[in-house]
Amino acid sequence: MKNNQLVAYLKLSLAIIGWAGVYHSANYLVHRVDLYSVAFVRYFCASLILIAIMKARRGYIFDKQLFKDNWLILINLGIVGIGCYNLVFFLSEKYLSASMVALIFSITPCLTALLSSWYFRQRISLYAYASMFIALLGTIGVINYSNPSCQQYWCNLINNISIGEISTIGLCFLAATFSIMSRIATNKNIDSLSITTYAAVFGTIVLFVAMLIAGKPQDLLAQDGEFWIVMTYTFLIGSVLSYFWYSESIATLGISKVVVFLNGIPFTTILIGVVFFNQPISLPVMLCGLIIIIGVIITNKVISR
Repeated sequence: MKNNQLVAYLKLSLAIIGWAGVYHSANYLVHRVDLYSVAFVRYFCASLILIAIMKARRGYIFDKQLFKDNWLILINLGIVGIGCYNLVFFLSEKYLSASMVALIFSITPCLTALLSSWYFRQRISLYAYASMFIALLGTIGVINYSNPSCQQYWCNLINNISIGEISTIGLCFLAATFSIMSRIATNKNIDSLSITTYAAVFGTIVLFVAMLIAGKPQDLLAQDGEFWIVMTYTFLIGSVLSYFWYSESIATLGISKVVVFLNGIPFTTILIGVVFFNQPISLPVMLCGLIIIIGVIITNKVISR
């Protein structure tokens, strides 16, 4: 294996660990300060860093012609992928454990493939639908087995599902929609740095308005150093560096190899929770999580073929 490939795998591993850690850091933050203020601070800081990177790499911050030609998709990327996504993400973290959010969220690639096939009018095989159904069965199991009032697979999902699980399912739809919108933007020859930066800026505006309406930003002033260390990790590692590590690994290894590794995020999240935070997780939930991952892997392989 060449040195550049080893470096790429190292960066990919760091990205996966970084994103897995965000589930735990977000869970910590949202139990200290309201979700609206936390979401705003996260992406306000991330936006400043991305703008600085844009300036350093391109020599400018704002591309007037790019924005004039693509303002609708760029603004909507910010509203959906950063604004709404982060509000729902922190809502999920408020009511569920980090591991539960990560496990339910792992069905997102299947949902993305399904919605993409409808939007772009691409036919997918019965094998792909079957593997998506397998992932769905795993998701149902994760939700039911994690509910103290259920603790069995065949349970009344409607009566037992919680607000945290509902919001996480909504989070999956938002992430899938953002992926489709990103593909549309890419088809318009908008580079990934511009997509990420503009989305972060417009998403931050949405989060700022939400904070003014429903947040308590004054609570931020009362937080200690530990809170701000965790916050720095969340916006620096989770929102900026992991993205660049991921992008650079794709450039070297190719998207098909990289996507497979992303399936390790839920179990990395669980491992971090068990080792560092003493968070137990039941065997049935783990097995159902594994079923989701198997369904996602099969779906990716079938569709790529």
